[in-house]
Amino acid sequence: MRFLTVFVICFVLSQTTNAQRELIEWNDSLSFKIEDYKGPITSPDKSLHISTNCGLYCIPQIVGDTAILTIIAYMDKNKSWARKKDVTPALLEHEKGHFDLTEVFARKMKKRVLALRTNKRTFIKDVQEVYDKTWEDLQKQHQAYDKATEFSNVEFAQRTWQNYIKEHLVQYHFYASQTIRFPIKD
Repeated sequence: MRFLTVFVICFVLSQTTNAQRELIEWNDSLSFKIEDYKGPITSPDKSLHISTNCGLYCIPQIVGDTAILTIIAYMDKNKSWARKKDVTPALLEHEKGHFDLTEVFARKMKKRVLALRTNKRTFIKDVQEVYDKTWEDLQKQHQAYDKATEFSNVEFAQRTWQNYIKEHLVQYHFYASQTIRFPIKD
């Protein structure tokens, strides 16, 4: 059953064509370019100039007596959009902040999973619960970031948030690897 769950996740991902998904995995030297925004504009609100679709891929599996969890923060180019003539370098940097926040929460999730008292029987369910809580916390953080910075328009707040995000990337550096492995019992 556990193998089937991982297989289904991987199978569904492999069936999605490159035309449908063009993903950028988070890395610390990444900077966004306007060309990264390939999706159709989904908001009729002309005051919204850009939207970055970020997410977390989570692939839990058990091999023998080892739990393996891969979590990848990504940006989907084909679901991210921009009104290109309205996008400034400050807006691109703000959107990069959203991506960096997603990576912070990928790392937080790995820490949360390592703190679990789980076993082979409940591992997948336990990881799903941690994922759901982490995703909820991330969405709240994205909203707080946009509100405080007014979508990059408050320069002091933007700098403050950028520092906060950088500090958290450093704070959770131990969890920077996309894959964690740990012993698990029956």
